[in-house]
Amino acid sequence: MIPIIHTTFKGMEHSDAVESLVRKEATKLQRFFDGITSCSVVIDKPKHHVEGSQYHVRIVLDVPGEQIVVSKDPSEHATLARTETQRVHKSQELDTVHKYAQVAVHDAFRRAGRRLEDYARRLAGAVKTHEPAPTAEVARLGEDFGFLRAPDGHEVYFHRNSVLDDGFEELRVGSAVRFVEEAGEQGAQASTVTPLAHHGV
Repeated sequence: MIPIIHTTFKGMEHSDAVESLVRKEATKLQRFFDGITSCSVVIDKPKHHVEGSQYHVRIVLDVPGEQIVVSKDPSEHATLARTETQRVHKSQELDTVHKYAQVAVHDAFRRAGRRLEDYARRLAGAVKTHEPAPTAEVARLGEDFGFLRAPDGHEVYFHRNSVLDDGFEELRVGSAVRFVEEAGEQGAQASTVTPLAHHGV
């Protein structure tokens, strides 16, 4: 059993069903690695999507020697959610919203499982080398997202919830960061952004 499982809701009401799913999915992660010391999940419904059911899910797993951070941005299920929400009666709307929050949570934990499996392999020595995360600079910033310019010049999307130490507000164009890149549904995205200034680099 994971000692600490913490769920935070932003921009939406608390849902017992969603929190229960988080605990269930977090427990299932132990089949990849049973040394997780804590699991924190933030489920965020951006305030500028007032009519929709778009969600950003961020999972932080504390494991020996590092943190595993996974971010899941809104995808095509958000569009389906908006359509369905518009069709149902107001009394059913909350259930529909929570239904699609659960879809986003499930997708994020599936990604977390892959990351945790990679970590367990490294720990077991299956992967003997672990190169440090590459550096980049902030190329553009929006209200709750931005783009990094990688060393080879390509741009990588990131969401504010992917920035460690709650450092999004302190980022500026040109800020130096380290990042972990993965393939998102709309192209390259950063699952983790670490502002170098926060770490004395």
